[in-house]
Amino acid sequence: NVLEQCQYDCNYCKPGTMARAIPRHQRLTVDEYARLAKQFDRLGIDKVRFTGGEPLLRPEILDIVSAFRDNIPKVKLALTTNGQKLPSLIEPLAERGLSGITVHIDSLKPERYRRLMGPGDVGEVIQTVLRAQERIETVKLNVVVQRAQNDDELNDFLDWSKQTGIEVRFIELMNTGSAMPYTKQCFISGREIIQTVEAKRQTRRLPRRSADDPAALFETSDGVIFGLIASDTEPFCSACTRLRLSPDGRLRGCLYEAGGAPL
Repeated sequence: NVLEQCQYDCNYCKPGTMARAIPRHQRLTVDEYARLAKQFDRLGIDKVRFTGGEPLLRPEILDIVSAFRDNIPKVKLALTTNGQKLPSLIEPLAERGLSGITVHIDSLKPERYRRLMGPGDVGEVIQTVLRAQERIETVKLNVVVQRAQNDDELNDFLDWSKQTGIEVRFIELMNTGSAMPYTKQCFISGREIIQTVEAKRQTRRLPRRSADDPAALFETSDGVIFGLIASDTEPFCSACTRLRLSPDGRLRGCLYEAGGAPL
């Protein structure tokens, strides 16, 4: 997590917790990321994902990516973004060795996209995703499924996935404490998500790509592979091997862990 700020206003994230965002002067510098990367290399870290907030709002994001590439040459580098700032950064990110991009889109419908996420053009973001597919090895879409908000679009996303070859991952709403009434109202379980998909196409469960992968995999009867991250109803804590680094240098073993170790 390279910063906490985001230019969007997703209902399950805003209004947000009472804690203030970490101020700029307390964020890790590029040099500090480079120092930490050398230590992570000694620990056998094999993948680093840059997240936020919206990581592409961080002015030094390219230098931060380079800090990890230069100090852990064999590491896989990935990034999760809403895609709005991505068009001009696809090429420089690819040049710095980024091999994975996941773009967050909660609706394919322009008006609904703006209502659920905030000011933005989903058509432009989709075109950016397709451009990224030409330069980045692995491109995926994340969809946070919300009852009576976008759960009628699941098969539309799978139709789009079949057309483009870009894997979609459906995600249960996570109760992070930021918007508890909205989460309670709009939560839909992983099982219900699969049932909604199966109203139009049969599915079969596939093995996870790796034991610690948060996404369970499914294949539809028409050959579409998609992921399901059901962290609330099907927690995968016992297989988790991830560490989370906050913008101010606190290392946590879990997204929900308070405090953390101040590196």
